[in-house]
Amino acid sequence: MKKLLLVIAILSFAIPSFADDLDEYIRLLKTDLKADARQIINKGMVTFTDEEAKRFWPIYESYMSEREKFLDARLALIMSYADDYDKMTDAKAQDLLNRRFEQLKLRNQLDEKYRPQFATALSPRRLVRFYQIQQELEVMIELKAISQIPMMKWWQSE
Repeated sequence: MKKLLLVIAILSFAIPSFADDLDEYIRLLKTDLKADARQIINKGMVTFTDEEAKRFWPIYESYMSEREKFLDARLALIMSYADDYDKMTDAKAQDLLNRRFEQLKLRNQLDEKYRPQFATALSPRRLVRFYQIQQELEVMIELKAISQIPMMKWWQSE
């Protein structure tokens, strides 16, 4: 977890503004997350038994493969916002909002799909712990992303 926090802190200094090298930031974020997530989860689960790990990791890999689509969609949404930031219309803003809520709904459906599978690998308390760790990772990513995004202009530019 400390390593991921360090990566995020370094990235926050490496990315001076919203528009500067957003593609590079996205690539680094996705690469570092993939590299560290498994280690962070393994460490956070503390006493993963060999049997639990044997059942858990294949489910996790499948879950994260599908979850990647949501990260890609979220990043595409951020890029759309960046592209239209200075020429935002009400229609574009409404489209962005609709897309974001659709993403959240689909992500929740994915979690509902995988929760019973994870439950075959972990006890209920360990499953809660896994979701806590997973949520923490996702919140850090989301916080980093939104910290780089300027607030929507609500006034008309001239």
